Amino acid sequence: MMRFAEKGDFPAVRALWETCFPDEGGFNDYFFAHFYKEKYTLLYLEGETLVAMAQMLPYRMTVGGLSREVTYIYGACTDPAHRRKGYMARLLERSFELDREAGRIASVLIPAEKWLFDFYKPFGYEPFFHISRREITCTAGEREAPRRLTSADVPALAALYDKLVPKCRIERDTAYWNAQLALFDTLGAGVYGWFEDETLTGYAFCWEDNAQELLGADDAQLQGLLDVLRRDMLAVTETGSEIALGVCKWHEKADETAGYMNLMLN
Repeated sequence: MMRFAEKGDFPAVRALWETCFPDEGGFNDYFFAHFYKEKYTLLYLEGETLVAMAQMLPYRMTVGGLSREVTYIYGACTDPAHRRKGYMARLLERSFELDREAGRIASVLIPAEKWLFDFYKPFGYEPFFHISRREITCTAGEREAPRRLTSADVPALAALYDKLVPKCRIERDTAYWNAQLALFDTLGAGVYGWFEDETLTGYAFCWEDNAQELLGADDAQLQGLLDVLRRDMLAVTETGSEIALGVCKWHEKADETAGYMNLMLN
């Protein structure tokens, strides 16, 4: 049987999550305290036993200049004792039915491992969201230190994001930005930005060992970021086309060939 979670399902949901996504850094506790909602959690049960589940998180994506609803499949997992029985396939197909009934244009997800791109391909998912990654190292010379960003900077963050990322992208509202700021402040190294005449020109969402999203920073500013984080080297993720990050399954025909997504609890 497939249905959305109810309050009484929480112990089983949390137990399956911990089995499939073990964590020692505090993310699981944070996710269930701040992001988890029963109404977005699609379950597959055999009798009264939870065997598989997936989050159907609602987002909007700019497609052809229009704002359209999409589903972000997240936390898709099957109990190891019940794998290779087709449960996840049936969950995904059910999610597609629900998407089409609701008029959503696409289903998107970020495969946790490279081999999963092939796993999702038979369901119609194709690489669509791309990024670039590189490592920066500490050097002598000019540097410009960033300042820590807060919720007061959300309008500036939103404006810079809309300016610098590809036109086809996952949209971010005020609640989204505030949730990400809180996440990185609590579990990561924080969010930093650079300004010119009070206008935000670049930002970095940072974990201890990497900047998961870096936009608009030049070399001197990156050196300043290394200083603030007290690191000699940092991996950074930027907009680009070199690496496939996420996949998309269209429910309606679209003329888009590539898009952008990141900071999706990935």
